[in-house]
Amino acid sequence: MFQFSGGLLAGQHDNEKERSPPARPIPVTFPSLRPPEPSLSAPPRTWIGDSGPGVAAHFLGLKKPADVNVDTLAILNVSFQPECDFETLLESISNDAESYLPPRSWFVAPDQNTAKPSEPATKLLCNGRKVPDHSEFYVRAKEITYSNQDAFANLTRKPMGEKVPLRLAHFRKFWEGLDNMAYYWDNSLDEYLPSKVTENNDNTGDLNVSDEMGNANNSSLPLSVSPVEEEPRKKVKTEPAMNATATMPIGPAASSNTTLPNGSPMSASRAIPANAAPPKAPWEVNAVAISERPADLSKGSYKGYRIGNGAEMPDPYRLETVRAFMEPITWAFGVTLVPHRRPPVLLLEHVRFPVRVSTVAWRGPQDRIRARQGWMEGPVLGVQCRAETGFGSSGDLQAESILDTVRELGGLLLLAQERAREGKTEKRSGEGKWWTMRHRWGGGPGGEVGEGKGASDAPAPDQVPKADQSMAGRSRDGSKIRRKPTPAEIWKTLKPGNPLWDPKVVYEAVGKDRKSAWDDVFLVSSLNHHISVLKLRVHPDYLRFLADGTLPQNQADLAWSSPKLQRTRWFDLFNIDDRTEAMRGIWGIMNYLMRAQDEQDVPMADT
Repeated sequence: MFQFSGGLLAGQHDNEKERSPPARPIPVTFPSLRPPEPSLSAPPRTWIGDSGPGVAAHFLGLKKPADVNVDTLAILNVSFQPECDFETLLESISNDAESYLPPRSWFVAPDQNTAKPSEPATKLLCNGRKVPDHSEFYVRAKEITYSNQDAFANLTRKPMGEKVPLRLAHFRKFWEGLDNMAYYWDNSLDEYLPSKVTENNDNTGDLNVSDEMGNANNSSLPLSVSPVEEEPRKKVKTEPAMNATATMPIGPAASSNTTLPNGSPMSASRAIPANAAPPKAPWEVNAVAISERPADLSKGSYKGYRIGNGAEMPDPYRLETVRAFMEPITWAFGVTLVPHRRPPVLLLEHVRFPVRVSTVAWRGPQDRIRARQGWMEGPVLGVQCRAETGFGSSGDLQAESILDTVRELGGLLLLAQERAREGKTEKRSGEGKWWTMRHRWGGGPGGEVGEGKGASDAPAPDQVPKADQSMAGRSRDGSKIRRKPTPAEIWKTLKPGNPLWDPKVVYEAVGKDRKSAWDDVFLVSSLNHHISVLKLRVHPDYLRFLADGTLPQNQADLAWSSPKLQRTRWFDLFNIDDRTEAMRGIWGIMNYLMRAQDEQDVPMADT
């Protein structure tokens, strides 16, 4: 897995110096879905009878992403609810949502001199830890309320004058990741200049593309420039696994300041080589009319921050930035973020459909020995980062939105299936079937496996000298020779398919209301430099139908056939107000999921 380098190197870059132009910036766009109407009065007709292919058959017929269409969403029968805030998101599952969401006054430092009222008992989480209080929230939240300019300057150890140096502890990796992302998304000082030959021949003068693309990016990052003194910047070593195909120019200067809509400054960051070479025609990703496109800029020069555009940003930058934003919050509740150790696949009857889940939040066991051995409990919630940009550039925004939504639903349904494994044991593919227990042979010539010669490193018994008969099967130093199984032995071994469950995970629906059959699954979704939180309310009968293809016998409550999906708006990680609100909401969700429930509330029987 990609990790940021701990050692920072000093680098120099002058954003007023002309250099080779990067790809033109792309507008920040998001999916805009018109979902199909779900069937609420009865299960969809494609689920029963011969009205059409079932769920498993439909997904088995998907050979490429373009095959995902509105029928894929319709066959899942999901009810899409309007976009909401965190209060509404939690109120749909709890009548006391305000007690889990931290008040906005927690962004102010607690008064240490004020005597706290005595509490009858300390509240505990489901893992026995103390519920994080105002002080623990504030010590983390104050680090993301810093301006981008000050935080980036702190990373480069730039003198800040009379300002007190910032202390970046919990969110330091987040600022490093955000600094990297700014080198691909911050187009505030973009200035494309034509080549001198073109300037002499055509007298066209300087061509400033930042004015043309300013309106495209104003929706997400409207920036204004305030020049300050130039300062050398840093850059991060890149891992060899990134397989960079070209060395990109060094990035912008650390001291260039920009201003966000709320008045908070923002700055770009150190230079990182791009993961892939720029496209031959970078501006083809923009939905700009051909008549409005400038002349060939590849022969000109460029002044500004960027070394590429958002489409060229290496995928690990987004994942590590979002993960570094989540980790200080989850650690406060005894939860850690670890990706799946087995390939994440969604079980649809006999079909194993691969889905995308970047990382998962797991609860650590209270037993320290089991924790050191790598045991985990959960999952609690998931994180999914996607590299898709320029929604609508192909001319079919609906098709692109459907594909992106199906990817989100795939991650949510996988988490729901894993949470539903609580108290169960895995039934491996082919377990109990005759072809995994009974040897068979067609009776052809040459025996079952032909000659069946061995592949062991040990010499044959007739080739061992009599003096060494006592040491047969051992090496010269006396250790036992590791014997390799022969092809005949491998062929004769009968066993079911490989397991899908992680043997060191105690699957549990952490945070599920034990008084209700419904489960609420949360997923943090990320696109561009934004995040959004999704919640899927799903019934165990729906999960059982996906996994086994069997409809429940008692269908008195038909709501089981349509899971309910809610989501928040997109929060910009470059914007102080957005990232503080996102932290507040994710903190409240973690507080709800990790709450301690009454001992008499036991899980409902899953029959």
